[in-house]
Amino acid sequence: MPILSAYASRTRRAAAGVVLLLAAVGAVSVGRAEPRDVASFLADAKLDREQRRVLEEPGDWGNDKTSMLIRVLAALDVPAPLMLPWKEQADDLKVPPAAVADGLVRVRGRATFVDRLPLTDEQALLAGGKPIDVVRIVAADGVTVDVATRRAPRAWPRAKPIDEPAEVVGLPLSTAGGARPAPTGWPAQPAALLLAADAVAWHPDTPLGRLGMDYALLDTVKDGGRIEPGDNPALFALLAAAGRPEAAAVRGLQLTTDRILPLIDPREKWFAGHRGDAVTLTGIARKATRVVIDEPVRRRQVGADHYWELFVFADTPLLRVNDRVQDDYPFVCCVRSLPVGFPSGDRIGERVSVTGFALKRYGYPLPDLDISSSQGDKERRGQRMETALIVGGTPEWIVATPPVDGRGLSTIFAVLAAAVGLVLAFGAWRMTRDAKRAEARDRARLPDRVELPDDRR
Repeated sequence: MPILSAYASRTRRAAAGVVLLLAAVGAVSVGRAEPRDVASFLADAKLDREQRRVLEEPGDWGNDKTSMLIRVLAALDVPAPLMLPWKEQADDLKVPPAAVADGLVRVRGRATFVDRLPLTDEQALLAGGKPIDVVRIVAADGVTVDVATRRAPRAWPRAKPIDEPAEVVGLPLSTAGGARPAPTGWPAQPAALLLAADAVAWHPDTPLGRLGMDYALLDTVKDGGRIEPGDNPALFALLAAAGRPEAAAVRGLQLTTDRILPLIDPREKWFAGHRGDAVTLTGIARKATRVVIDEPVRRRQVGADHYWELFVFADTPLLRVNDRVQDDYPFVCCVRSLPVGFPSGDRIGERVSVTGFALKRYGYPLPDLDISSSQGDKERRGQRMETALIVGGTPEWIVATPPVDGRGLSTIFAVLAAAVGLVLAFGAWRMTRDAKRAEARDRARLPDRVELPDDRR
């Protein structure tokens, strides 16, 4: 037994070493300044086709194939600056499937089944404790593809038939039969190709899905805090979706006072079932901050080098928050742009309407005075707020106009009548003045004395 224990310990250390080595290879590759294509990346990681030859061998799927698959998936788990350009350059899968090569291919179709690949304890350790899903996809042209991935959409039920729109960019591994989960329920028809992919995209038939949003990106969003690294893929994808022309036609759920509480009360767990839903929020924007997008690949994805963060206070029922009674509540809105002429800074007060998509429950600590409510109250240091984070395009700027009622019309008519009276009075005065001036001129032409003839002569 001590010998077996020692062997197991050495195996675990070796597996951990492989994981660290793969991570180091990825870090070195990402750190290089020059663009990296997939083939050179795989060669550096010693995972080119020749090194992966075991996956193409006919016969049953064994431990050697599983171990190689785990290595490939670990290598493909790279940051966005590498993966996004690779996906942009991927070719569509040809029919029949092309020979296995060191390049990525794109498959669009319907996901029909997903299940977990069985792993031994040592394989699970090598995989970093993350499960491996196998997704059966029937492409639009009828080709059947199995995809091994560590990130299949969480909402898809496992070990049950499904029918969901799916898209994947993956590395072709084998045409000789692929990894199969437990035999119960798995489709009997063999796949024409086995792919390895970092993730499988899901585009459901929703307003956001029709804008090209991958709902699988929402699986890594974490509620309760500020924007974290796991939130970024979904955040930038939402900003990109909100910038598409079709987004202008999206109509969100109006967050009236009777619908707004579930979004800001953590006990409601609203985001668990509504993440990505379209909503419309109306309130007073009291802070507008420009946020720079640093990564060039994200700038290309969004189509801009920045976005704006708005704190919008919306009307609510009477609430008690941090021992204070209030009838409004702040929401955080990340928007692509502001209306022309809209002010920025932390001392604004403009009424806006924001239509966007609900991303997460956003939590942040309160400083002494960062933003104020409509009552102008100051917050105490150490307090914390949680609210909803909404991602949208350009908010509508609602400029206040004075109401016109009966009294207003009477005032207007009175002013107009007074103005007309003044004009008439001024005209009469000018006529009188001009007549007097004419009379004076005529008198000036008369002689001082007029001699009349004397009839008596």
